[in-house]
Amino acid sequence: MFLSLVKYFRGYLLVRLNGYSPERFLNLCSNHNILIWNLSSSGAAYEFNISIAGYRKLKPLLKKTKTRVVILQKNGFPFFLYRYRKRKLFFAGIVFGAGFLLYLTTFIWLIDINGNSLITDASILTFLEENGASFGSRKASIDCSALEEALRSAYDDVIWASVRLNGTKMTIDLQENLITGKDEGESAVKPEGAYDLTAEKDGVITSIITRNGTPAVRAGSEVKAGDLLVGSRLDIYNDSNEVCESIYVTADADIFAQTQYAYKDSFPMRFSRKVRTGEGKSSYSVSLFSYQIDLPSFFQKKEPYLSCTESRQLALAKDYYIPVILEKTTYYDCDYENVTLTKAQAKEKANENIAVFLKKLKEKGVQITDKNVMIEFADHTCSVSGTFTAIERIGRYEPAEQNEPQSDERQTENESD
Repeated sequence: MFLSLVKYFRGYLLVRLNGYSPERFLNLCSNHNILIWNLSSSGAAYEFNISIAGYRKLKPLLKKTKTRVVILQKNGFPFFLYRYRKRKLFFAGIVFGAGFLLYLTTFIWLIDINGNSLITDASILTFLEENGASFGSRKASIDCSALEEALRSAYDDVIWASVRLNGTKMTIDLQENLITGKDEGESAVKPEGAYDLTAEKDGVITSIITRNGTPAVRAGSEVKAGDLLVGSRLDIYNDSNEVCESIYVTADADIFAQTQYAYKDSFPMRFSRKVRTGEGKSSYSVSLFSYQIDLPSFFQKKEPYLSCTESRQLALAKDYYIPVILEKTTYYDCDYENVTLTKAQAKEKANENIAVFLKKLKEKGVQITDKNVMIEFADHTCSVSGTFTAIERIGRYEPAEQNEPQSDERQTENESD
């Protein structure tokens, strides 16, 4: 590929060789390091490609071998320039276009986001726009290190972020903490000051390990949402086992409880769906910057139909994208088909929905220990209801009420002289 480009920009000729001793001529070209390529025979003659510089060295070889060459075709950039030398506006347009494309490479035209599951692409793109690093932003104005720090600060779920600029493409790699601070019984950023740990939901305490604060429950205790689990108040006792002082800290503990999740789902067993019945017809559009231009189509969409859209962003080279997106939308004729699920099929679909629900709980750090689900069929409807028993962290931080210790004249004074 690179060698072909070099040959094109230097220019080359397609020539025909005739004469007394063409084989000797070819051997002499090899001895004098004159490059020829695409050699082919045409009757008693030979045709080949040769560079302009090589062609200028042929005269003594042709005389020695009593051969002659005829130029059949002139190829390459030098001949292109010579052919259109009088079209100044044409060349000015080429120069302007090349300069404009070079100018476009100073902006960001593609943003690739990887590693996000809890945070949506739309949310990250909105954040980038607010921080001046969105589609169409100048690369020189983007500080990758500052943007990484801003991402970690803006999203508590992000524990690692990487921002890279390659050509006109910005790549953002994220690593999320799938078990958030809320699931761990503490916020992602631990508060400072007097904070209690309270129950986030109803449950039965299965284990509690207190690192700081005064526990108010023990394993086996039944709690309601809002009940105190670990208090921030620490009492200091004197030798008489009396409270002489109280201090307030940030409660810290690992608290697990058995909780219940109610589950309900229903869907019809009879429904209609679209089914393709014919070949697809395509329409095209071009997006330039933020403007979309629909190209004329020579057919009319008829209801009902199914559509499928494919898009491709143009690039000058690898990672050097430009703000031009080609879209192809294919429309398929279709018809409605009535479908009736059997009980076995409905049960399979219900189990798939349950699996999706349990997967979301698992991503939040919830451990399912028991399932109690009932599937019922009535009036062509599949209904699912039940409960899931789980083990999870339930502590959350709440500001503590600080009460000044009451002075009950517990401190004894020595009144003797």
